[in-house]
Amino acid sequence: MPKFLLLIVLLFSFQVTPVDGQELATPAVDQTIEDRLDAVLNAANTETSLQQLTDIRNDLTADTPIMTRVRTLSYIALDHAYLGNYDKAFEQIEEVRRIAMQSNLADAQAEVEATALLIVAMQGKISAAMANLNDALIPLEKAQIPRVKYFVNNLAAYLYQQRSQFDRALEHLIYAADAVAETDDSRTLIRLISTKLQIANLYAQQKNYALAIEQLDDAEQLATDNGLMAQLGTEIMMQRAYVESAQENFDTALGIYEQLKQRLKDNPDQINNYLTVLNNMGDVDIRIGRYEEAKTVLQEAYSIAKLNPQQYNPDVIHFNLGYVDVYLGDVEQGLAEMQTVVKNAREAWPPSEFERLLGEYAEALIHVNRLNQAIDVLLEQRRLRETAYKGDQQKSIAELQNLYDSKDKAMQIELLSQKNELNQQLIENESQKRTILTLFVVVALFAMILVVLLYRAARRSNRELKVANSMLAEQSVRDPLTGLLNRRALQDKLRAPHKVAHDAMLLLDVDHFKRINDNLGHAAGDDVLIEVSKRLLQVSRDSDLVVRWGGEEFLIYLTNTEQSKLPGMAKRMLDVIGSTPIKSGDREIWITATAGFISYPFADLQENQMGWEDTLQLADMVLYAGKVHGRNQAWGVMALNKPFAEVQNLLETDLPGAIEQDAISVEIIHGPEQAKDA
Repeated sequence: MPKFLLLIVLLFSFQVTPVDGQELATPAVDQTIEDRLDAVLNAANTETSLQQLTDIRNDLTADTPIMTRVRTLSYIALDHAYLGNYDKAFEQIEEVRRIAMQSNLADAQAEVEATALLIVAMQGKISAAMANLNDALIPLEKAQIPRVKYFVNNLAAYLYQQRSQFDRALEHLIYAADAVAETDDSRTLIRLISTKLQIANLYAQQKNYALAIEQLDDAEQLATDNGLMAQLGTEIMMQRAYVESAQENFDTALGIYEQLKQRLKDNPDQINNYLTVLNNMGDVDIRIGRYEEAKTVLQEAYSIAKLNPQQYNPDVIHFNLGYVDVYLGDVEQGLAEMQTVVKNAREAWPPSEFERLLGEYAEALIHVNRLNQAIDVLLEQRRLRETAYKGDQQKSIAELQNLYDSKDKAMQIELLSQKNELNQQLIENESQKRTILTLFVVVALFAMILVVLLYRAARRSNRELKVANSMLAEQSVRDPLTGLLNRRALQDKLRAPHKVAHDAMLLLDVDHFKRINDNLGHAAGDDVLIEVSKRLLQVSRDSDLVVRWGGEEFLIYLTNTEQSKLPGMAKRMLDVIGSTPIKSGDREIWITATAGFISYPFADLQENQMGWEDTLQLADMVLYAGKVHGRNQAWGVMALNKPFAEVQNLLETDLPGAIEQDAISVEIIHGPEQAKDA
C-alpha cells in the first residue's frame, strides 16, 4: 500500500521574449531579488527557507516591482503551509491578494490565486480547489510571465489528475512545457525535468508504463548530463521504482528502493522520502509473499515514524504491519492493529485515502474467511466512493456560502448603523425645531422647511441607493465582457428548489482559442468571445440560459427539451459558430467549437444518484473526447445501457471504457465542412 507525494517544481523567475516581432507588456521584476528567490528554491529546505524569505521580505520597499513582491509573499505563504501552519498561510495569502488586486496585473492575480488553491489542495481539499480553479485560469489567459504560466498550468494538471481527467491534465502539462520553452536560464533544465516527471506520473496512473519509462529515461539522461542527479535523482528513482513495481518487476523495484535507502538514510532532511521508501519496500515484499522480510523493514520504518509523526503518519506503516501479521498467522493481533488504524482514520484521513484503506482491510478479512465482516467493509467503501467527491464539493460550496453570508451580514450591519445615525440626526433636528419654535416663529418655519428639504434629499438618496443595489445585483450574475449570465447565476438557479422534468445541458468550448490570444492578441480573443455569445443567443430559445462558464467555455441550459431534439440543437450551435467568420478590426477569423451535451436528469436518475454537477461532468468528459477526436464536433450522451450502480465508477473515471463496454450510447454531430476548410 505505497503512499506517494506528487512533487511540483513551482514558481521560477524568468523574463518573457517578444513574439512575432511584438513587444509584450511584461510586468517588471527586481532581478537581484529574483535571483535570491531562485537560490532559496535551489536549497529546497523548508526549515531554513522561511527565515531566508523573511530576510528578503524585510528588504522589500515601496519601489520594489509588484511581481517580485507577490512572488516573495506567496513563497512565505507556501512555507507556512508546508510547515502545517495553515492559518498563517491564509493570512499571508489575504495580504498578497490585496496587493495583486490593487495592481490589476493578470500575472499577479493568477499567481496568488494559484498559490491559494495549492494550499487548499495541500490540506486534501481537492474538490474545493477544483471548484475555484477558474479564479487562477481566467487571469492566466492574459498573463505574460512564463514562470506564472508554468506554475498555474502545473497546478491545474495536478488537480485534473487527481480527478482522473487525464486528457485535461496532459493538456495543461503541454502548456507548462510551452512556458519552459520560452526561457533560457539556470532553472530551465530543472523545470523541463520536472515536467517530464509529472508526465511520467500521469502515464503511470493510466497504466501506460512504456511511455512512463520513456519520460523517466529522458529525465534521468538530462539530469545526468547536466549534473542534476544529486538534486532530482531521488524523485526520478522513486517514480521508476513505482513503475517497475506496477509492472510486477519486483526484483528491479526492490533494487532501486535499496539504492534509495542507502542514499537517504543519513539525511535528516529526507525523513519523509526515507520512510516512503521503507514502506514501499514492505509493500513489494507483501505482494511477493515475503512476509518476514516485509515485517522487518516495516518495523524499522514504524520506529522512525513514531519519532517523526509530523514528517510521516505512522498509522500507514502500523496498518501494513497488521496486514503482515494476518498473513503470518497471527490473525487476531493483525486484525486488531488494522481495525485500530481504520477507526482512527475514519474521521482524520481524506476520503480518497480512507477508501483505499478499507479495500486493504477487506482483503485481509477475506483472506481469513471472515466474509460477513468483509462485506460490511466493502459496502462502506462503496458508499464512501460514491459520496466522497460530492461531499467535498458540497463542503466547498458551504464554505463559499458562509463567506458570502458573513460579508453580506457585515454590509447589512454597516447600512443599519448608517440608518440609525440618520434617525438620531433627525431626532436631534426635531428637538432643535421645538426649541426654536418656542423662541422665534420665523426661525422655526425656516427650520421646518430645511427639514423637509433634507427629508426629500434623503428619500432621493434612498431611491438612488435602491437603483444602485439593483444594478449591482444584476452585475453580480453577469459576465462583464459578454453580458451573458455567469457561473454563479446558474449555480444559484440549480441549488434552489426547482422541478426538473426534461432539461438538458450543452457545454461548448471554442477550439484553439489560446492560439487566437497568442497570435492575434487578447483584443481579438475578446471579439471572438463577444460574437460567439451573440450567435449562441440567436439560436437559443428565450427559455434557455446561455452562460459564460469560464474562459472560452459556454454552457447552454435547455429547459423543457426532448432528448431526441438535442442533436439538432447541437448541430445549430456548431453551424452558427463555424459557418461564418468573425470580424475583428480588419481581420476575418474562422473558428469552430467542440461541444458535449446530455439530458438532465440523465436516464431518469434521481438527484442523489447523479446531481447536476455530476451530469455536467459527464458532458465535460464527452466534450474533451470530441477535442481528442478532431474538434469541430459535438458528442452527446444519449442513453444509459446498464444499471447505474454497476457502471457509476466507470462513468466517473473512464469514459472510453464506458463507451467500449456499451455502458452508454454516444451520438456524434460534426460541424460545418466550410469551417474545417477555412
